[in-house]
Amino acid sequence: MMNKKNAFPELSNSLEDYIEAVRNIELEKGCATVGEIAEALNVKKPSVSLAMKQLKERGLVEYTQYSPIVLTKSGRHEADRVISCHTMVKEFLMTVLHMEEPRADEVACGIEHIMSLEEISRFQLLTDHVRKCGKC
Repeated sequence: MMNKKNAFPELSNSLEDYIEAVRNIELEKGCATVGEIAEALNVKKPSVSLAMKQLKERGLVEYTQYSPIVLTKSGRHEADRVISCHTMVKEFLMTVLHMEEPRADEVACGIEHIMSLEEISRFQLLTDHVRKCGKC
């Protein structure tokens, strides 16, 4: 796997999806529950519990069974990085490739995990250029 140059390069794509879901729910509601995460990711609660244990071992979440889940400072930083990457890829797909939002969101979710910070920066530059000039 390529070096994504993030603070936690050992996070799998799946764990990145979990931490992103926790952050999105946390931003909306203040904290997340296993049920809310399971619903957001369309997975079973035991899968969420296992992922939360793994994220807790890495110091990214505060998690105790049957209690709300809260990201640590490091967890918020990592989640925000993942969300930023997702948002940038989605904006690129919509602005430059003219994809409809639902499809752009789906595609971004698939490729956000493999992009380096340098590649994301290049996407941002191209997206900004297209916005300024109107069309390529």
